[in-house]
Amino acid sequence: MAPSKKLSDKNIEWDHPVQFLKGVGPKLSEQLQKAEIENLWDLLFHLPKAYEDRRSFMSYEDLLLKLRESETVITKVRFERTFERKAGRKTWIEAHVQVLNPKTLVYEGQLKFLWFQKWGRSLLKAYPTGTIAVCAGKLQSFRSSLQIAHPQLTKTTDQFEKWSFGSFIPVYVESAYITNRVYRKIIYQALERDDFLELPDALPVSIRKSLKLPNFTQSLKEVHFPKQWLPDSEDSWKENPFFKRLVFEELFLLSLAMYVRKEKWKKSFEGKVKDISVIPLSEKFSKEIEKRLPFNFTPDQEQVIREVAQDLSLNNTIKIPMHRLLLGDVGSGKTIVAFVAALACLKKGKQAALMAPTEILANQHYENFQILFPELKERVVLLKGALKEKEKKELREKIKEGSVQFIIGTQALISDSTEFHSLALVIVDEQHRFGVEQRITLKKNNEKIYPHLLVMTATPIPRSLALTLYGDLSLSYMKSKPKGRQSIDTFLINANKRDAMKERVKNFVEEGRQIYIVYPLVEESEELPLKNVLSAYEEWKELLGDDQVILLHGRMKPKEKDQNMEAFRSGKYKVLVSTTVIEVGVDVPNASVMIIENPERFGLAQLHQLRGRVGRGSQKSICVLVGSQWMSPLAKERLQVIVDNQDGFKISEKDLEIRGPGEFLGRRQSGLPGFRAAHVLRDSALLETAREYAKKIFEEDPNLLKEDHQGLKQAFQRWWAKKLEFTLSG
Repeated sequence: MAPSKKLSDKNIEWDHPVQFLKGVGPKLSEQLQKAEIENLWDLLFHLPKAYEDRRSFMSYEDLLLKLRESETVITKVRFERTFERKAGRKTWIEAHVQVLNPKTLVYEGQLKFLWFQKWGRSLLKAYPTGTIAVCAGKLQSFRSSLQIAHPQLTKTTDQFEKWSFGSFIPVYVESAYITNRVYRKIIYQALERDDFLELPDALPVSIRKSLKLPNFTQSLKEVHFPKQWLPDSEDSWKENPFFKRLVFEELFLLSLAMYVRKEKWKKSFEGKVKDISVIPLSEKFSKEIEKRLPFNFTPDQEQVIREVAQDLSLNNTIKIPMHRLLLGDVGSGKTIVAFVAALACLKKGKQAALMAPTEILANQHYENFQILFPELKERVVLLKGALKEKEKKELREKIKEGSVQFIIGTQALISDSTEFHSLALVIVDEQHRFGVEQRITLKKNNEKIYPHLLVMTATPIPRSLALTLYGDLSLSYMKSKPKGRQSIDTFLINANKRDAMKERVKNFVEEGRQIYIVYPLVEESEELPLKNVLSAYEEWKELLGDDQVILLHGRMKPKEKDQNMEAFRSGKYKVLVSTTVIEVGVDVPNASVMIIENPERFGLAQLHQLRGRVGRGSQKSICVLVGSQWMSPLAKERLQVIVDNQDGFKISEKDLEIRGPGEFLGRRQSGLPGFRAAHVLRDSALLETAREYAKKIFEEDPNLLKEDHQGLKQAFQRWWAKKLEFTLSG
């Protein structure tokens, strides 16, 4: 049953459906929901990305000065004539207007307005000759005349919209069919409701007083429509107390959520110690494994193995299973640490499961384990989605009865039909690609057993971000590389050097080297002028021969991907033309050249991952970034970070600084709500403060029962607990 329309008249709440706010309605509500705005909270946390100074009107001379600055201009104009124009199939509305002196209304210069949509025709009647109006828009110069496309207009005889003129005006990220003007109007009207200021404040008064923070509703009003401060520079609006308040609230609530989740996870094992597997992993055992390897453990590997051993043996104050996140740079040797932990389980007669994000990586783990430990071939199986149903059924039967002990696979592992006999350890490779929900699901499917959890990521997430996103996990870091692992010389070249690069590739192939060539797109795109992998594959085959080049991309069937990857790994083909499907974990020691086309389309951390596919053998390796001819100076500056750095943690911090945490991890993949106001690097000092206050609140009142904590409890339950799959008691 549809909600009553009277809902718009009742006292507003944070979860008030956006449809029933003034000026919205069903149609606009539908568009807002596509932009993930469903209620008042979502709408008001659609924060401005910038501000426009519309405090006063500009003269014609002012317009000329603003022309090169690409800023919105605001001026008074008089309409001379408005008419429809055509050129071929194109039709548009054009208006010739006079720019007036803002005080005397004397003519100062000429300006054109253009509208390219059909609704522009309504302006023919709305603004007849002689009409004086205020206009706002982006000024351009075309064939020696000034023009504005799709200006915002208000007649001087009308009452000026308070959300459009007379002050600093917010600029939002626009979405399909929702313009800045619409966002301003509905947000302004929501903020001006009489009952808005009565909404509960999440932060206790004690914290607000201690940190001298304004209240929440007033902060939202000031961030959207400034009155008490001037957003005349980027620093001024990011450092003002109102914005600081919104940032602190986000960081504080998420920090509190992490404390609550970690505590509830610990409590879930009370009285269940006997059901948790105790897995001995002695130093003697790890040394025996090391002797069998073609390399020695790095100091970081030894340290992490000790941390894992302590967790597995339940040698902690609180007897709970391991719950550890291993953050390792590309090529730091995380997989062998996972194998050591799995071998300890096998020695105890227990099962271990390793989940990989792709079938290519699952295959690789399976093959590497068999090569390193051939005597255990019968005790390890590969479970993946590409298997026939009969094969899956047979494997699952073996897993259930316990005749196999190390199960390696993809998401197929977490399906409801996989039952384990004695699962003691779950290893999740590339955590942010699976997300929180999937690793929770695996444990729920087997509620009678409480496996240890080791999560690994080759994305070197900075510590501040890791503590925030994965505060319920113990953290381990690996930065050092195995002895003999070489640095990779990295070069940034322009697209006009591509012919010379192709000649160099021919030489590499003749030398017997293997080469990755990575493209951002699978197929040609009309909208993006980028190289694509299918056309490039044909070009490289023509240059080098069909017997030298093989193709790989995500749209291939799993069996074909496996076959092509194996053909390249075996050395049958010298060049692999691919998309980023090879980004994670692929290990071909003979591959020593990585070429990445349109690198400006990738994040820095992703480029570092791709570069890490080479440098694994004895040959000196190189990485060539082939930038497009349209690459901006900022893009070149970003890519220079990769050229100058081999340290993944430094690169990821720069990447996070440039792109923000939501895009850095992939907002939908991170498993946690994206930040709207906070930026983990920029706000690292405030993050530490937020964590301290969250810890204090949690220790004093873990279920938020105090009277001063009721607003906090409401905010927590409504927006964070639901997304993080738990509730407070009491």
